[in-house]
Parts: sequence; C-alpha cells; structure tokens
Amino acid sequence: MSSPDLAGDHLADVADATEQGIHRVNHNPRLPWSFLAHTGLTIHPPHPPNLRKGQ
Repeated sequence: MSSPDLAGDHLADVADATEQGIHRVNHNPRLPWSFLAHTGLTIHPPHPPNLRKGQ
C-alpha cells in the first residue's frame, strides 16, 4: 500500500486512490465538514442541521 502523499506510478493507481477517497467521504457525512473546519474558514451554520453535535 502506498503513502497517501505520493502519486502512483501509473494513472490507474491515481484513479484507484481517488475512487477510494471519494468512497470514504461518501460514507462519512461528517468528513467533508471536518475538512472545511480545518481550513480555518468560517462556516455558517457551523454544523449542517442533520449533523449537529450530540446527534
């Protein structure tokens, strides 16, 4: 398994890594919000209505 910081040797490797990343984001609805929170940008609302803390 290669490091997530390195590009693959072949385009198919890059495509596979991209597909795995998209699949991971699609199956964790909190993940995109976590990415945005770490950018330092202000997000309104701070959490989407269906993912408020405590739910």
